[in-house]
Amino acid sequence: MTIYVDGSYSNTYQVASCAFCVVKDGEIIDVRKKAKRIKKGNSVVSELLGVVMALKYCKLKGISQVTIVHDYNEIPMFASSYRRTKNHIVNNYIKELIKLKNQIDVSFKKVKAHTNDKFNNLVDKLSRENLRNYIEKELPKILKGQLKKN
Repeated sequence: MTIYVDGSYSNTYQVASCAFCVVKDGEIIDVRKKAKRIKKGNSVVSELLGVVMALKYCKLKGISQVTIVHDYNEIPMFASSYRRTKNHIVNNYIKELIKLKNQIDVSFKKVKAHTNDKFNNLVDKLSRENLRNYIEKELPKILKGQLKKN
């Protein structure tokens, strides 16, 4: 099984978004996306959110072996505990990634971003669209709710 992942982050609105597509025999069999506010996040958080979400999907679906295809260099280093950051939010996602990696046989494959890889281009597009949709539709509701509390 192969899963392509990508993430996007808005510093202005503090929103992380990610998307992944599950590919088997060259065909997309599932697509998932998620967006949420993460204060003090960054693009690394968005990328890791996508990988963690994909591995949770594998666990839920009983997929025991997967190749995660990504365009962010450091994902395998995070997964192998080789690299940490000063950002505690990133480190929390790294801990979750390591925990899931120990439960599933995972390999990682790096692809160059914004090239002719149709599945990577798809998850990149879905992640950016999902970010924009969240900011346009959900963020105003969240902010309105916060104003009522004050």
